[in-house]
Amino acid sequence: MSEGKEAKIIVIAGLPGVGKSTVLSIARKRLENEGIKVEVVNFGDYMLRYLMDKGLVKDRDEIRKLPLRIQQEAQAAAGRMIRVYFNERASRCEREFIGFVDTHVLIKTPTGFWPGLPLHVISELRPASILLVEASPEQIVARQLRDKTRFRKDYADVKLVKELMDLMRVYAISAATLVGASVNFIVNEEGRPDVAADHVVSIVRNL
Repeated sequence: MSEGKEAKIIVIAGLPGVGKSTVLSIARKRLENEGIKVEVVNFGDYMLRYLMDKGLVKDRDEIRKLPLRIQQEAQAAAGRMIRVYFNERASRCEREFIGFVDTHVLIKTPTGFWPGLPLHVISELRPASILLVEASPEQIVARQLRDKTRFRKDYADVKLVKELMDLMRVYAISAATLVGASVNFIVNEEGRPDVAADHVVSIVRNL
């Protein structure tokens, strides 16, 4: 068992309906089969835990009602908590360890587009790579319309989805520049999540 091992952290993001969870699930199984230990955490879960511990919120819906300063404090704390957790897990793991962080690279709000990985977050996480799972805007909207349990009417427009995808690339590259991370675009074509998962696995192998 190695002590003080730094975990390799990968940020993964994608619009609702892009199939990110499916791609990541397949990639995780393949990496585990190759002897690589993989853990996935949700960034929002850590933000919620931090704010709940401080007694500031009871659920996710209350987070966006908090003052911006407190939200930024929670973002930085979440990034720090995730890195500490992954480093501890890597130190205890005799196999190679990869930590995936499921999060947003941008957030659409009534006040504009906000970065999901601003300096105070990305400097805490310090990922090796940022992966954007993508699909054609038409496929994304079609998937959203099929999945009534996760339907987002504010995203169910082909033109808007294309705009958001273009912006996500800009935001991801901007964040990666701050910490020297790589950026990869994972294309999840309809009915071929295994191909997208292979791309993820290849990136992990080469980190």
